[in-house]
Amino acid sequence: MKMEKFELILVQFLIFSFLIFLISGSLFTAYAQEIKLPPIHRTTLDNGLKVIVIEHHELPVVAFRLVLKSGSACDPPDKAGLANLTAGLLRKGTKTKSATQIAETIDFVGGSLGAGAGLDATFATCRVLSKHFDVGLDLLSDIILNPTFQQEEIERLRKQTLAGIKQKRDDPGSVADEKFRKFVFGDHPYGRPSEGTEETIRTITRDDILNFHQKYYVPNNAILAVVGDVKTEETIKKVKAKFMQWKSAEVPSPSLVEPPEIKGHQILLVDKPDLTQTYIRVGHLGIERKNPDYFAIRVMNYILGGGGFASRLMDEVRAKRGLTYGIHSRFDSYRLRGAFQVSTFTRNDSTAPAIEAILEQIRRIRTEKVTDKELEETKSFYNGYFPLQFETPEQIATQILNVELYDLGEDYIKNFRKNIKAVTKEDVLRVAQKYLEHP
Repeated sequence: MKMEKFELILVQFLIFSFLIFLISGSLFTAYAQEIKLPPIHRTTLDNGLKVIVIEHHELPVVAFRLVLKSGSACDPPDKAGLANLTAGLLRKGTKTKSATQIAETIDFVGGSLGAGAGLDATFATCRVLSKHFDVGLDLLSDIILNPTFQQEEIERLRKQTLAGIKQKRDDPGSVADEKFRKFVFGDHPYGRPSEGTEETIRTITRDDILNFHQKYYVPNNAILAVVGDVKTEETIKKVKAKFMQWKSAEVPSPSLVEPPEIKGHQILLVDKPDLTQTYIRVGHLGIERKNPDYFAIRVMNYILGGGGFASRLMDEVRAKRGLTYGIHSRFDSYRLRGAFQVSTFTRNDSTAPAIEAILEQIRRIRTEKVTDKELEETKSFYNGYFPLQFETPEQIATQILNVELYDLGEDYIKNFRKNIKAVTKEDVLRVAQKYLEHP
């Protein structure tokens, strides 16, 4: 489809702020065995750093993943992008190594080293062969404890970030997502782009970065997972040697409140007359990650629009009506409530039919029970899909840290498929009525 006209419409419906955003212009059914992770060894160092070690000897690889429980939601309103910029600078020079030396060291052992920030947390990761364990741990601890944030590196990353922000302005899908998020969350931190804006990135100073690092990069705000071909006692001993010099400090508690709910419905139109496609975003405030209905909501959303070609939205809007090449729905869930969102695109002349088709499916799943076939196929998918999230040390570390970050409970992984299996048709209807606002 050739692009010409660009329009944006956001509609917010009662309480949950239902939004419609317009810019004109397989199912896996295999059943896997029960997930049996190796023993998880947890310890807390005297400085407050939580350390998790999992011996995974299938491959001679070790993955380090350190999470700081502070992300872009901690950015000051006029400094959006600060957390992300700080993380991006970690491997750009330390007290003992230049950015080039860091890159050469990790490349020489064939490993990877990186960092970034999301809404709720900042991550630093390293992956190396287990025989290069010491190299990986040294690099990871060095970039966390000893970054220098040199002005020339700040300016270089600032230019790269600004270029990326400008580039996203030319992508209608990215514009749709940004405007949708801003319209749902307003001035709440979740409404600000993690990468920042052109205005805020230009105003961030080296002192801002140093202060952010000093406030939030402290051991009692961090969790380190080490997963791979390692020995637990030796690993903890080496981690202690590298991180015990890290001084604890009081972590500022961000005064985050739940995102505001907007009464009534609203439409926001952004016009860009050089596109022939309409980009549509439909949604509203959703759930927090610890919502007790999480599993029922996940099943419901899979049937509605999260299940690819197995979903109702894909079947109705794409297959039957031919209004789009792709459509999906999702619930983003964080420490606080995220957003529910349906995303698609269509020709300008099929905008209205596409919107109506979306709303029809939302009304349908709110008013009638899903079929036995839909429910069983969804459960079958998750029964096979979930174990695939634990195939590599990196995946295991990520899953374990998500459990820790959102305090999901030690039995979360063990009981995931059991909780999915327990969802009934009545549960799906109940959560659809509760968490999907009627259009």
